[in-house]
Amino acid sequence: MQTNQLSAWRDELLRRWVWRRRREDFSNLDYRDRISVVTWVLVFGFVLSLLLRLPTTVISFRALGSPTEVELTATTLMAFVLAIVASAGAEGLIRLHPKRQANRLGLTWAYWALPAAMSIVTVVLLPSIPTRLFQAVVILVAGVLLMIAFYSLYATVEPGQPGFRRARFWLDALAYGVALLLFLFVYQARTRSLLSGTLIAFTASLLAVELLRNSTNETRPVLMHSAVVGLLLGEMTWALNYWPLLPGLTGGLLLLLSFYLAVGIALQGLQGRLTKRIMIEFGVFAVFAVALIIVFGPGF
Repeated sequence: MQTNQLSAWRDELLRRWVWRRRREDFSNLDYRDRISVVTWVLVFGFVLSLLLRLPTTVISFRALGSPTEVELTATTLMAFVLAIVASAGAEGLIRLHPKRQANRLGLTWAYWALPAAMSIVTVVLLPSIPTRLFQAVVILVAGVLLMIAFYSLYATVEPGQPGFRRARFWLDALAYGVALLLFLFVYQARTRSLLSGTLIAFTASLLAVELLRNSTNETRPVLMHSAVVGLLLGEMTWALNYWPLLPGLTGGLLLLLSFYLAVGIALQGLQGRLTKRIMIEFGVFAVFAVALIIVFGPGF
């Protein structure tokens, strides 16, 4: 009788072990299907952000000695929700990679940054587009760019593999493009420095994480350098807001230049290549770029 009972326990443990292995086995899933599903969910969310109507909640408080109001609207809610959806989609995608299944990949939070930032910027920009036709075009373009971002994220999980450089190029281009759109929109809106600086600092930090994550295998230095980049951009936004006659295009280009320089210096520092010669090169480039903005940009 004991033999039969032991056999029953063994069979039950074996059955549960096999069930758990099947539940955790993602090898039969295609990452392209995951990308398609997540992209369509985000596109639907962008459409919903235009249709959703919720009462605006106003939070009043005093900041730095002056009264400040923060409006929590349907746009704010959808930006937050879709950023979470995009991050979850990126996490689910990366979990399908063989390197992740073999437990040879560390923390995967760095892959959330670009999709989350793209979703936030898209939701924030959509209400400012004047016609429904242009809004539909922007939503479709955003869907295509998100799909490219997800494919590129998957291709950059393992450096040195075929297609890594091309995928890294697309990710860098998307990060800087999203940064430029954000800087132009926020600076053109001329909102309070506490609000505009906070938005730019947060989003710039997310984009910096994406641009820096392949520079080292350690996650903490990437997070610290990205936070510094975001803080610098937030402080510069605060300073530029005191220049009321500066046009939005010129202000956006100055912010993009600052973002590019800050990320470039952080990248060289993480790779251990930040020397005096590199700093001189960045300084010369900065002077040349500012001169071009002064000559061709309006407002000077």
